[in-house]
Amino acid sequence: MAWTSLFKSKLEPDPRVRWFGKLPTYADYYSSPPDEDWAVEFNEWVLKGFEIYQSRLIQSGGRRQRVPVLQCVIRLPKSKMTALASLQDYGGDMHGRPFPLCFFVGVPTAQWSGPSGDQVAAAVRVIGDLTALHRQVPRMLKGPGRFESIFGDRTVDLGSVVEVAADGSWQEQALSLPLADWFAGAEAVLRVKDPEAWFELAVRWGDRIAGLECDTFEPTLRLPLAGGIAVNVQAAGWLRWLESRMDLRRRALCLVICGETEREPGHLCVIARETVPEDFVLATGLAGTVSYADDLSQVHGADEKGETRRRLSGTWRSFVEEPPASP
Repeated sequence: MAWTSLFKSKLEPDPRVRWFGKLPTYADYYSSPPDEDWAVEFNEWVLKGFEIYQSRLIQSGGRRQRVPVLQCVIRLPKSKMTALASLQDYGGDMHGRPFPLCFFVGVPTAQWSGPSGDQVAAAVRVIGDLTALHRQVPRMLKGPGRFESIFGDRTVDLGSVVEVAADGSWQEQALSLPLADWFAGAEAVLRVKDPEAWFELAVRWGDRIAGLECDTFEPTLRLPLAGGIAVNVQAAGWLRWLESRMDLRRRALCLVICGETEREPGHLCVIARETVPEDFVLATGLAGTVSYADDLSQVHGADEKGETRRRLSGTWRSFVEEPPASP
């Protein structure tokens, strides 16, 4: 192996913001220079995933609609990098052909396993910074400046991600969040509308996860997010809840946050395996067509009264830190 190849093979955090997708001011796909294999791999994941979504939309007879706001952490199996990304749909290209626009950065997957509940805040901050860039795009479309002049030299601080430092700041906010308030914010996406019944079903759903945990257990879990409540508090809480049911330390999870949760409820998808293009559909209105996903927001069944009914008077923290029932 040549010395130049040896040095290139070492993976490093890549904080330079890249983009890929479509804008109504361009005739086709618009991309930052494809100068890294991991960036090309992420572009292909989005491209193939959107193609699957479009195909299912046509098959279902559904009306064309913009893809919801999407934030994600995608483990790229070939390049061994992890893409942290934000996607927003501006309506496609100037010919009306639909496709979203992505901003993304990358870190070596080996440097960021899990994450656990106390480690996810750094990733949420990074994808929040990328989402903030999207707010500048409409102004760019109306102004005289070129895309590259506005976004070409942007970087995002990845230090807090690769350092894997614990951040338990979410716990204080979770302690002051009444569980009834969380349910009220998530109710619109929940199949069971009675809060006590839903939490009872959620506990039993979690107990099944704990019972299935093993080296070959690779679930795809879709968890509800309440609107108007900080995403970092909810994402950290759900991962803390999963930590007592699964060994997150030995995994490299993919995370997909779907929806404009500042105003309305959404979902957090936790993917405990290598990602595939079909996972893109989990972020859309056709998430129910993904047969391998287990969706907590859609649980239903016979209500069972018991001690767990007392939890509705508790807080978000008390719920997510409650261990599963003993086997």
